[in-house]
Amino acid sequence: MTTKPPNLTTANLTTANLTARSLTPGKRLLAGLCLGYLALMLYSSTVIGPAGLNFVYQDPARALRQFLTIRFVVNGSDQRADWMGNLLMLIPFGALTAGALWPRRSGSRLAAATTAMLLCATTILTIKYLQLFFPPRTVNLNYIAAQSVGAFVGIACFAVWHDRIGPSVSRQDPVAALVLTLKLYSIALLIFLLMPLDFALNATDLWAQVERLPDTMLALPGAGRPFGVRLILLIVAGAAFIPVGMLLVFVKTGVWRIRRGPAAAAAIGLVITTGIYAVTTLIMGAFPFIVSIVYRTGGIMIGAASLRWLTRQDMPRLRQTLRAAVPWMIAPYLLALLLVNQLLTFHWRTLDDVIAHTYPLGFIPLFDYYIVSKAAAAKNIVGHLLLYSPIGVGLWLRDGRQRGAQAFGLAAVIAFGVELARYFRPGMEGDINTVAVAGLAALLGMRLMPPIWLMLVTLAQHSQPQAVRQWDKRRPAPVRRDVAPPAAEIEDF
Repeated sequence: MTTKPPNLTTANLTTANLTARSLTPGKRLLAGLCLGYLALMLYSSTVIGPAGLNFVYQDPARALRQFLTIRFVVNGSDQRADWMGNLLMLIPFGALTAGALWPRRSGSRLAAATTAMLLCATTILTIKYLQLFFPPRTVNLNYIAAQSVGAFVGIACFAVWHDRIGPSVSRQDPVAALVLTLKLYSIALLIFLLMPLDFALNATDLWAQVERLPDTMLALPGAGRPFGVRLILLIVAGAAFIPVGMLLVFVKTGVWRIRRGPAAAAAIGLVITTGIYAVTTLIMGAFPFIVSIVYRTGGIMIGAASLRWLTRQDMPRLRQTLRAAVPWMIAPYLLALLLVNQLLTFHWRTLDDVIAHTYPLGFIPLFDYYIVSKAAAAKNIVGHLLLYSPIGVGLWLRDGRQRGAQAFGLAAVIAFGVELARYFRPGMEGDINTVAVAGLAALLGMRLMPPIWLMLVTLAQHSQPQAVRQWDKRRPAPVRRDVAPPAAEIEDF
């Protein structure tokens, strides 16, 4: 008997590295992120105001007495989005606080969760008290309750992740980790699409939603923007559902197997996208487009087909192909970047005009996020993350090494140039926050590529046909009892 030698790659040898330790950051890192997020909340909740910094000193004891008299306020439906925004803002802080305190022994985890909740509550009350020194900040029990619920949800999410989800994908099974990643992405995408989560909860609001439905029948995203920008928005909106299509091809029968084809995934996706559109019609702060059902389902079909295609590829050769294609993608990427920012024009303002009409408060970090709704700010951040993350992905494909400083710096420089040019564009202004967001997007793209690529390589290896064996007919075939089932299998649809 002769056996075809297996195709050994670095990915084979490092599959076991994808363990719970790599899936859950260390306590020091979580504590550092928690302190950073705390500083960000403190800064954005006090220093930033409608007119910039507006600190008004008052007697601390008097301010405390005023703080103890705050009550719940009956708000209208127009305040529901802000309430949900405050809730969502504390979910990451609750998760990070729990992660920094989480013990190894299961018997102490209830105490750790309780301590994390007390720390979050103390932080919330302290920030709300400090807001009294920065008028016209709004301080009431409505927002305290919303942020407390958000912190509790964050703590619960971390507990479920650490005790349930993390261990289930840490048993040297990158395919299960890939499925989990796709699930988490799909959940995040759903929340993002339903923001600001201000659902119509009474007859008046529901009727108002019904009355505006005809306006969405023939509408397209990006109304009022140039055709090229609208086209890119449609492509990106559809591409956002490609990972959802990848998820839908998996079926778990003991292990995760690729069993659904693009047609079956598209059929399920059509139901999902139709349901998302139906739910979106109930959100007062959203503007649903019925055509979204078409391009989102198209993205799901592409995702299903692309994953099945990837499982049949020689991944080292594919990576070499992508590496060679990176230089050729630079010009199209920069062109798309200029197009999205509406900088492909011959009409520019003079330097004196820019200085005379630039809004000075826009140079305060995070101010541009404060003057819009929390949902609009979140969508702006996500949009820029998607816009600049390809820089980190391209650098990793080209070099293969983790050069985070290089990725951050290059993306920040490009974003600075783009935002500076926006100041000279008539009717537009730059956003200094984009410089930092762009750098973080490129850094994140570079950091995420190795584990994602490892997952795809492992999936492709497990989905390849079994090694061809040539048997000597004069000798009986041995019975193999030491062959373990693959972690993932692919079947034709």
